[in-house]
Amino acid sequence: KSAGFSRRFFFPKSRPGFTLIELIAVMVIMGILATTTISNYSEFNKGLRIFEEVKDMSRKIIYARDYCTARKEKFYLKINTADDQYSLFYQNNSTALLLPGEGSNEYTLPGYVNISAKTNIDDDDGLEFDAVMGEPQNIDENATITVDDFTITIENPTGYIHVQ
Repeated sequence: KSAGFSRRFFFPKSRPGFTLIELIAVMVIMGILATTTISNYSEFNKGLRIFEEVKDMSRKIIYARDYCTARKEKFYLKINTADDQYSLFYQNNSTALLLPGEGSNEYTLPGYVNISAKTNIDDDDGLEFDAVMGEPQNIDENATITVDDFTITIENPTGYIHVQ
């Protein structure tokens, strides 16, 4: 004899548990959610790494300015946007400033970080800070360095440096 229509195609309602199709559907949905979460997290993580590089750049500029001001020497900051590099100089704009614990006066940012723009920082001479107060010289408005989505601002006339 043939089993009834409902017995051939459906599980009896008395059995507890999930069907294979329900389990597969849940796994597919979880896979989609996991993929979306991981990709969003990796973008967020990249943004944090870029922000840390920008903060590190800002800290080195502040430290170099304070280091030279304490020694009553002029400080120069040069930015090379093509190579994503910045350099620190003192006395004149060609004497390398080696900060304590650093091996070079030139700092190249990692490949995932891009210095996209700068304002009020001369390509050849850089930005000069005076020897007494650490104030930027020869500029009429704030100097800025744009790194990806972040901006390092050097306030004129105070020399206050901050990241936005």
